[in-house]
Amino acid sequence: MAEVSEVAGVSGLLPVLGRWQLLGIGIGAIIGSGIFVIPGPAAAQFAGPAITLSFMIAALGCALAGLCYAELSAMFPSAGSAYAFSTRAFGRVVGWLVGWLLILEYLFAAAIVAQAFAAYFAGLFSITDPSTARIVQAVLPMLVLAATAYLAVRGMKLSAGIVGVIVLIKLGVIVLVIAFGARYVNPHHWVPFVPKNTGTWGEYGWSGVVRAAGIVFYTYLGFDTVAVAAQEARRPQRDVPFALIGSLAVCTVLFAPMMLVVTGLVDYRALNVANPVAVAIDAAGPQLHWLVRVVQIGATIGMVSVLLVILMAQARILFVMAEDGLLPAPLARLHARRNTPATATVFTAVIAAALSALFPISMLGQMVSIGVLAAFIAVALAVLVWRRKYPQALRPFRTPWVPAVPVGAVLVCGYMAAGLPAATWWRFAVWLLLGSAIYWLYGARYSRRTSAASPNDA
Repeated sequence: MAEVSEVAGVSGLLPVLGRWQLLGIGIGAIIGSGIFVIPGPAAAQFAGPAITLSFMIAALGCALAGLCYAELSAMFPSAGSAYAFSTRAFGRVVGWLVGWLLILEYLFAAAIVAQAFAAYFAGLFSITDPSTARIVQAVLPMLVLAATAYLAVRGMKLSAGIVGVIVLIKLGVIVLVIAFGARYVNPHHWVPFVPKNTGTWGEYGWSGVVRAAGIVFYTYLGFDTVAVAAQEARRPQRDVPFALIGSLAVCTVLFAPMMLVVTGLVDYRALNVANPVAVAIDAAGPQLHWLVRVVQIGATIGMVSVLLVILMAQARILFVMAEDGLLPAPLARLHARRNTPATATVFTAVIAAALSALFPISMLGQMVSIGVLAAFIAVALAVLVWRRKYPQALRPFRTPWVPAVPVGAVLVCGYMAAGLPAATWWRFAVWLLLGSAIYWLYGARYSRRTSAASPNDA
């Protein structure tokens, strides 16, 4: 593998990431609260054992969108993220709104993971006293965000190495849950596999499966983190598509059987907790108590890698948007020695800590999901725009079966978004209105770059 010198590129960020580090970043962002926390309440409230089908629907939407991401990431390796892709395809206003959605995704996702870290930490150390548990839930998210922010500022290469080690731990934990938990599955817990609808749309039945798919979809936020990391990849045209598709394949192969095991070990209604995997394993009896401890350790450590990736990605999105003049200039400052967006990283950690203290995981998760779905739809549409406007542009990776794949991504992601609760859509609308106001009051005045793009940009 040819080495390159660590000279800052046009953005000032260092090209230090190889193929396997990018793959680790993708898997590190995907395997976290999206598998250890969110699926439990989603199964208990909406899908029942059919949460497995929800993950498969989410994976289909992700696969279609991922192929679109791969084409644009290879075309614009120095840009990264749905924000840059949308700006080039649709102009500054739409690009800003997509960037605003990415801010929603990453800030709220960081708050979720910080809460999940505290929940598994409390379980790991058997903290059952209510007053102590409240202190842990209030203080620990701030501490873990501060620690991961410090690591993120130290540099992408160091952070990617830490993420890679933790990814191996998380993969090992999931394999152990599947291998040992499968021995104690009671098929009775799978009947009915799709619980009968209660008469309310989204509460069990097929509508519940779709709603749960939209909720667990936020797990695949890891796709955008790989696209963002393309700015610091050594060979982005070749390695980013590999990491995008590879991370989806690895996680999908593991998630489906893990959900079957978890829902087969305990009645799905018992999973409406912050540590559902540990609860399911514990229900198998004393013979698997050792595995409960392993899950708690693995999930607690695993949340650190997810937070680290989220903070790195969010900081770089803020950095690029601030460079474009859409956000205040201090967010575009790089650390004097580390060449990392330190101000943006600290800002992300502080806001995420506040969100973690203010809002419950369920609401945060639904907001992240609708943001991710909207961003994926924008990326799919961007592929169609670029294929039509510049059919001869250089494409190191080409999305196959265009327009079927991007249209399919729009339809599947739109279908899942439509299944989310009405309250989530209202919050989403408020977020977009707030973003629009910020753009016209600040971004439109200080934006430094034009939205025009040409084939030469590719």
